[in-house]
Amino acid sequence: MTKLSIMQRLSQSLTQIGKGLTGTAMTGIALKSMTGCCSQSIFPMGRAGYSCGVRMGYGIGVTPQMMADPMGFSWLPNPACGYAQNNAYGNMLAYQYGLNLAAQSNAQIASNMASLQQQQQLQKTNTKYAGDLDKDQETKTGKAFDNATDKMAENKDSRFNILDKYTNPKDEKKCADEYRAAVSNVAKSYAAEIDNTSGNKDRKVTVEEFVKHEMSKLDKDASDENKAAAKAMAQTAFDKIDINGDGYADWKELAATVATFDTDNETNDKPLDATITSDEYKKWSALMSQQGTNEFDTTIRKTYTQLFGDKE
Repeated sequence: MTKLSIMQRLSQSLTQIGKGLTGTAMTGIALKSMTGCCSQSIFPMGRAGYSCGVRMGYGIGVTPQMMADPMGFSWLPNPACGYAQNNAYGNMLAYQYGLNLAAQSNAQIASNMASLQQQQQLQKTNTKYAGDLDKDQETKTGKAFDNATDKMAENKDSRFNILDKYTNPKDEKKCADEYRAAVSNVAKSYAAEIDNTSGNKDRKVTVEEFVKHEMSKLDKDASDENKAAAKAMAQTAFDKIDINGDGYADWKELAATVATFDTDNETNDKPLDATITSDEYKKWSALMSQQGTNEFDTTIRKTYTQLFGDKE
């Protein structure tokens, strides 16, 4: 059983307890109203109130023992009906206690579940490292992708074409092959750009290199607070890109990332239109830098499988 399902069961249980407390208190008030020997009111203060306990042998009220009863069982028999106002007041206290406990428990559980969802991440996949980049890998395409997405992030009208056009748009298999080749080339070129400009040129991309590359885009006079925020977002993004958790953003993972930017789930479940728009990029880049499991995590895994299979 997952932590989340445990929290859900706990939430349901405590909610039922809260409802039970409220119901118990309401029963007390109802019974008090029906059996109050001194008046029809839930605050019976009739002239014979002091003696009704003697005549009937019981009352609906608060005894010293019940003052320590937070569960609201103030409707149990007791011989102190003479203090009718206190009896009804005790019932109301029990009712309010039930409401408060239910509200507090629900609020705490909601907070805990929200925190758990933020902290919980999808399990890393069993995909293999895609291999080092070619020694002579070109970086021109990667720079173009980087520049275009930077403009998109700045709310400037821009787009990036992963592929200019398909040879035969009606041939789905051929389109898929052409798309895979094109998006893989973008990813390799982008990875080479990061490695050459912010890395040690070992044909790999680590979290330190990725973060350094993203931090280099900040203004020179950026505040320490902005730098810290940018660093945290870049680290989160890298962790989401690194779906197998091996410490590298390999070219296949980067290809799945680029293809995810090209996905518009509202109109098309397959990233095959080969054009990244500003709206698409802003949506997915925001989710990519957001802590906790979200739509980006599930989509990049599905996209990776569409492009390369489950274990490649």
